[in-house]
Amino acid sequence: MRRRFWSAVAALVISPLMGSAAFAGGQALSCYEQATVPAVYRTVHEKVLVQAASSYVVKKPAVYGYQSRRVLVQPERVTYRKSPAVYQTQHRQVQVQPASIGWEYRMIKGRNVLCKVKHPAVFKTVSQKVLVQPASKVAVRHPAVYSSVKEKVLIQPARSHVVQKPAVYRTVSRQVQVQPARTVWRPVRVRGCRY
Repeated sequence: MRRRFWSAVAALVISPLMGSAAFAGGQALSCYEQATVPAVYRTVHEKVLVQAASSYVVKKPAVYGYQSRRVLVQPERVTYRKSPAVYQTQHRQVQVQPASIGWEYRMIKGRNVLCKVKHPAVFKTVSQKVLVQPASKVAVRHPAVYSSVKEKVLIQPARSHVVQKPAVYRTVSRQVQVQPARTVWRPVRVRGCRY
């Protein structure tokens, strides 16, 4: 800034002098010309945010499995089996008519004769059912009946967790102007002008 100021001051001072010298026809002691000094740039590297930090939730569903379990289908019980009575048929002689003596007519040699006759006892065979074993009740024990069933069980409950994503940065390069272009007066060597 200070250099630009002094260049401007020099231009203002020298311009009238040069003009008056030219018109006066005097000898030039030193000559200057305007020159442009280009701007000065510098490359700088900057960290630029490409993607901001973020987070998201990851959900994991519940995990189920199957396991076998023993279940009672029918409890232990006792039933009774009936045994019928056992009978046997027995045979025995029963006197139907006792021995006796009686009179009866008989034909003997063409003659009808009254005879005293002895009649033996008369027996008859009869059948009889005899109880050998009375009816009874026998206890029958039935053990409990079990079965195996598969059932769905929870192994791990559903859960979720937060995943953090860090911010993403990138380094970019850019040109920064350190000094702007400016116009200066610089001495020149030309004929007829001492330097």
